[in-house]
Amino acid sequence: MEITGSKGPLVDKELVTKLSEDMIAEDFASTADYFEALGVGPPIINWSPQLDQLEEPALRTLLSYWNELPKGVRLPLSQKIDPLNMRAALGYVMLLEVLDDGMDYRYRLYGSIIAGHAGFDATGLLVSEIPISQMVPFFLACYQACLMRKEHLFTRHVPPMEVRVRSWDRLILPLENGDGAIDRLLVGNIPGSWRP
Repeated sequence: MEITGSKGPLVDKELVTKLSEDMIAEDFASTADYFEALGVGPPIINWSPQLDQLEEPALRTLLSYWNELPKGVRLPLSQKIDPLNMRAALGYVMLLEVLDDGMDYRYRLYGSIIAGHAGFDATGLLVSEIPISQMVPFFLACYQACLMRKEHLFTRHVPPMEVRVRSWDRLILPLENGDGAIDRLLVGNIPGSWRP
């Protein structure tokens, strides 16, 4: 079975599920193999990082903000998000809506700094529709794994050579609707330096 957005290429659902299940189990070999096939090194993946484990100030700001939000059954409430309270990180923020039980996600917000470095604005698009299709299985697997573990996740990955930056640091913070179901993901995404 494949996932497809109306504008994007097909995504291999079995691959996404395999990567996600392995991430949940903290077995990152299949992810390393996937990145090797793309011609880049394996990503760094860290479940539930603490503030002192994050190098980027904007990600620390976002994690502090998330930790201080009112909680639902287990996680911070999505309806309590206030962009004014995360101004220092706003250009690096993506807000994703969970769709199809976590098989895809819609970008409700795609930060201006992210868009400037990525070369496109994904606001309104599905993850399965974004132009860097070879990264979509990894992104979907990370988001799915957060949904299943109900935990936040940090990744640092090197994108394929056609992407203009050397790396991306990503902090994925799940949000719930008040009934215990995760309905949004608050994501900080920090670009590394430009490639020559």
